[in-house]
Order: sequence, then structure tokens, then C-alpha cells
Amino acid sequence: MKRVAGAVVWFSAFWWLWMLLVGEWNHVEWIAATAAAVVATAVFELMRVRVNAVARVPAAWIRRAAGVPRQIFVDFGIITLTLLRTRERGVYRAHSFEATGDGADDVGARAWADWVANFSPNAVALDIDREQGLSLVHDLVPNRASEKPA
Repeated sequence: MKRVAGAVVWFSAFWWLWMLLVGEWNHVEWIAATAAAVVATAVFELMRVRVNAVARVPAAWIRRAAGVPRQIFVDFGIITLTLLRTRERGVYRAHSFEATGDGADDVGARAWADWVANFSPNAVALDIDREQGLSLVHDLVPNRASEKPA
């Protein structure tokens, strides 16, 4: 029953993602969204069963990302001003990162942090080094808030 519920959730997410990306609301797109969601859900479930990976995103990590939507707009302004003024090359930065274990919470936290940190137009999360407990990011303009939560 858990797998069916998970498949329904993923199907819904893929269906709505399709509708969001195409930007139209008509029966042709509903059919296309349904077909794409069925294929994407089947591939996702097949890969999940084959790899047998378990990942959970702890609630604390979700709370850390609360400021990300606001930071996207701030970073857009930072980048626009920087590109108008100079030809900035950016910098690579490494920060400590505590979720380095093999448990489901740590795996989920790493995936979440890497995904959410890449929403910012100013920062790109490049890698999380589990052995050294570091997160490597590239900033056009150094701004720690742009890199959160990585």
C-alpha cells in the first residue's frame, strides 16, 4: 500500500510539473501530461526498487531552506548589478557540512541541500565531500546567504 501511495504522489507531482512547464490548460496537454507522468513514475519506481535507496529529508533541513525563495530575488539583483558593472569571474568556496553519514536522513539531507542551493542564480552547489565534511560552491559574488542550505 505504501508503494501505491508513493506512486500516486509521484504521478501527481510529475503531472503538475508538466502542466506548469507547458503553461497551457487544454485536453491535449492533459493527455500528454498523463502519458509523461506514467512513464516518469514507472521509471522512478523501477529505479527505486532496483537501487533500493532510502532517503528522507529531515524537517530541520526543510526549515533551513525557508529563506531560499526570498534569496532568489536578492541574488537576481546582485547578479544584475555585478554584470552591469564588471566582468566578475566568481569564487569557489568550501563550507563545513555535517550530513555525511550513510543513513536515510543524511542521504536525504545531502540531496535536499544540493538541490535547494542551486535555486540561487548567484551560487552553484558543486559537490558535497563526505570524507572531509565539506560543501563546495561557486559564487559569482561571495554571499553566504546565496549558498544556503549547502
